[in-house]
Amino acid sequence: MRRVFERFGPKGLEVVYVGPFETPESCREWKEEYDLTFPVVPDPDGTLFRRLTSGWVPWSILVAPGGEVLFSENEFDEAGFSAAIAQVVDRRGEAAPPVPTPESPAPAAQRPRGPGASIVILGGGVGGVVAAHALRRRLGKRHHIVVVDRAPQHLFASPLLWLMTGDRREHQIRRPLERLRRKEIDFVQDEVLAIDLAGRSVRIGQGRLDFDYLVVALGARTDADSVPGFSEMAHDLYGLEGCHGIREALEEFDGGRVGVLVTSMPFKCPAAPYEAALLVDSHLRRRGLRARTEIDVYTPEHQPMPVADAKLGGAVTELLRARGIGYHPLFTFEEMRPGTREIVAADGRAERVDLLIAVPPHRAPEVLASSGLLGVSGWIHVDPETLRTQHDGVYAIGDVTTIKLPSGKPLPMAGVFAHDEAEVVASRIADELRGRAPRARFGGRGYCWIETGDGRAGFAAGSFFADPEPTIRLARPGRFWHWGKVAFEKWWLWRWF
Repeated sequence: MRRVFERFGPKGLEVVYVGPFETPESCREWKEEYDLTFPVVPDPDGTLFRRLTSGWVPWSILVAPGGEVLFSENEFDEAGFSAAIAQVVDRRGEAAPPVPTPESPAPAAQRPRGPGASIVILGGGVGGVVAAHALRRRLGKRHHIVVVDRAPQHLFASPLLWLMTGDRREHQIRRPLERLRRKEIDFVQDEVLAIDLAGRSVRIGQGRLDFDYLVVALGARTDADSVPGFSEMAHDLYGLEGCHGIREALEEFDGGRVGVLVTSMPFKCPAAPYEAALLVDSHLRRRGLRARTEIDVYTPEHQPMPVADAKLGGAVTELLRARGIGYHPLFTFEEMRPGTREIVAADGRAERVDLLIAVPPHRAPEVLASSGLLGVSGWIHVDPETLRTQHDGVYAIGDVTTIKLPSGKPLPMAGVFAHDEAEVVASRIADELRGRAPRARFGGRGYCWIETGDGRAGFAAGSFFADPEPTIRLARPGRFWHWGKVAFEKWWLWRWF
């Protein structure tokens, strides 16, 4: 923040810093210690912090000297905010033209069409598979639909938690993407090397795919390699190899301290770290090891599932407390020390763990960096209801996107949203090709199961587009909801493959 002030302050930009949980006295001391020239506002009870954050993530706001808000974004990429400053404030400290948003997309280009359209879908995850099926269901065979993915098989990620505890095997949750051909959907196993929006083509290892419509469903990639010591010390909760490693480690575990760590935000499936802790608790109780084991969750969030209201977060916190699982919010991860088996927070706090289950940092795929699709957040900004990007005929769905809710916070990364978004995009593309006005809109409704172990699960559902904040209700954990998730898993793999 000081660097921003030194660069723009003399040219007219006002900078104000809100100190979370700081008293007027501590703010004054901080200003004096660091010789800060801009105002620091105290927030002693954390009211503004809880309102303007999603975990330990600031709401970045640029305010002009006259009080006009030039830019407001609750995002997760600090570098993205710096880029936004460069876009909205020029060197003279004057407001630049507004940053274009997908809510007001560029005018549609007039493209000559052949007898059939070419629709390219990047990614064979939930969103990509559903979009391909929904398009084929709505369109005639003269339209070409192709799915591109670097992996030969679809991984249904929801049961990875059961793989972690030995209740699933890998072959039970994977399906060959080649089966899409049964529905006359082409599948190409290859790496996406470049996206040429102007030339309306995608470059892959085997050559080039031209498109009339492009659906980007590449998902969020985990980046464990960006954390020094991760491979020596931690198991990746979101990867096949990591979950195999957790299962093996639990089988050999004989007591000690288990840590579940969220290294950064955002991350897929917001309930997963808490489910992992509860399932490990259940597993160790069955083995008679719980009495000599401590389980702790460390996260930068201020409450579980922070996009939802405090009531839902409190309910999940109570589930942890009832099982004797330690909960450590606002743990801003800094580093791992494999030699001493410690995880260290930014404030210097160090916690030793014997078994570490971790959520790695999440990133958009590298190929998107040069595509012109990424916004200042590091993700693809889309229209919340239509999933359109700023480019004609180009849509993005699922975890690779960011959608701002009425509360100002981002829509969570979850497969249920990717599924519904895929249906909306398929409907809109089909309507356009038929010469109709597209009507389908994404409504922001979602749900998830919260596995608690012992054959039980809770179920949360509601509207994320509700104003002023999402309205989510959590059903009491029970066997009914657990078997509901089992049934959903079986239906999913049968329905789409």
